[in-house]
Amino acid sequence: MKTKSGIPLLMICFVLAGCASALDLDQKADRTQSPAANARWLTLVMKGNEGVEPLPVTLEYESEKCKEPRSYGVGGQSQSGTMLMRATHFEHVNLIKESVGDAYKARFAIDAGGSCQWKLVSLETSFKYRSNHPLAKGKEATSFRSRFRFGSEKNAVRTPGLRAELSYFPVIYIREDPSKNEVRLRSKSLFLPPSFDPPTSATLYLETNVFGDMAMTVRAAPQDRRSHLVTYPDGATGSSSSEGMVGVEDERMQCLLSSGKSQNRCAAYSPSKD
Repeated sequence: MKTKSGIPLLMICFVLAGCASALDLDQKADRTQSPAANARWLTLVMKGNEGVEPLPVTLEYESEKCKEPRSYGVGGQSQSGTMLMRATHFEHVNLIKESVGDAYKARFAIDAGGSCQWKLVSLETSFKYRSNHPLAKGKEATSFRSRFRFGSEKNAVRTPGLRAELSYFPVIYIREDPSKNEVRLRSKSLFLPPSFDPPTSATLYLETNVFGDMAMTVRAAPQDRRSHLVTYPDGATGSSSSEGMVGVEDERMQCLLSSGKSQNRCAAYSPSKD
């Protein structure tokens, strides 16, 4: 009798444990922010040249105090499931153009507080560019996102201000139908934003420059549609087997952007041929 009565009791315990686990996994963190009087704030200032317009900034906040369920999966269903991890949430903030000048600004809390003690762990910026190039006049392109991390990493920048300059150039894709020409943006060089851990409220300055008069052009080769003809702003020509890789980490373009359309100074960097 003892054995028989113990089995239902054991089953009830498992059911109750499962219900408790389910209740834990359904919990949601309180996303209310309430910065303290001594909280750190960040002022973001973005400037760009003609044709550049910042897009909304994506803010990522994280809580060490509150947990939320997250799904994970490694190696198929046998190693997937759900577990409680630090709660995170995202906000999208518009930058407002100043009444005087060409700067856009936004201000938000680094130490956002609230019952979950939210802290800013990253922000992502990007911008929209409207081309004035004769082959793509009025066409728009969106930059890749730049992600700035906030935290106490060993190599973090710990000053009240951080300034970064981002340089880009357009690549014009010429199609058989001119109305379908495209413009894309390429970074002058690889940019790895540093981690930022200001001791007090701080300002992040981002200056964006698109060299609109230094565009590369790309068109399909007439004899081989799988190859693409590339023309540099100094008139030099090359070829590429990959349309999407034109302008990526291109040493000749890096030289031209640094010295202007000086073909002699950049002669050491041959046009792309692959």
